[in-house]
Amino acid sequence: MDAGQKVLDAMGRAMGRFSMLCSGDRIAVGVSGGKDSLTLLHALVAYKKRAPFRYELIAVTLDQGKFKLPVFALEEKIRDLGVEWVLREDKATLRLIAENVPHGCDVCSRHRRYHLYKIASELQCSVLALGHTADDCAEALLRNILFNGRIASLPPTSQSQKGNVRLIRPLVYVNEALSREYARTQGFLPIACVCSEKESVRREIRGFIDLMRSRHAGISDSITAALSNVNLYTLFGQDLPDPERAEEFWVDS
Repeated sequence: MDAGQKVLDAMGRAMGRFSMLCSGDRIAVGVSGGKDSLTLLHALVAYKKRAPFRYELIAVTLDQGKFKLPVFALEEKIRDLGVEWVLREDKATLRLIAENVPHGCDVCSRHRRYHLYKIASELQCSVLALGHTADDCAEALLRNILFNGRIASLPPTSQSQKGNVRLIRPLVYVNEALSREYARTQGFLPIACVCSEKESVRREIRGFIDLMRSRHAGISDSITAALSNVNLYTLFGQDLPDPERAEEFWVDS
């Protein structure tokens, strides 16, 4: 099976299991220029042919002043897919850069998520789709455990605070290697972020996962599976129901 079919199958499994889309959805796809977001957009276009309902796609790119190449290089690729492209600026992050204020990836991520929700709402989109992969979910879980003192990751679906935009992550069953292969076979030319070459906690954890994967096959897949296989009674929760009913409280989505 080629990379394209594997990505579509994995995405279809996530779509079905987590009920990500409905007929008539208007989807804002966050396209950063990286391989994962380009893979997501291309796969959502291809998935239209097999989906049992119709949906509409709009590619949204947020310029935070950190692209290594001109962002307009994305335009031709996106329009070739027959998808409308919307480009906006994140003035808050651009101001931080202009004033040379130190800030980490988390700041950019928060700004980006806020603006993407806002843009999706302005475009009257019911859904915001982001290209996080299984590796991103594994990294987020370990980062939260090791540095934030909580068990949390990236949910496949969630709702905006106002409740008018549904966030979906269709690539949660697609690992980084498969996304990279898909991007290569499609001839994508990803536009990297200048921060992507800097050291960070995220990069350290990703390096650890890569090291473990080189020694033990299926590590990231096992972590992803663990996110759907939680026994609350093995944790330190204070407000748990009757222990006699423990088997009822396996969180197995």
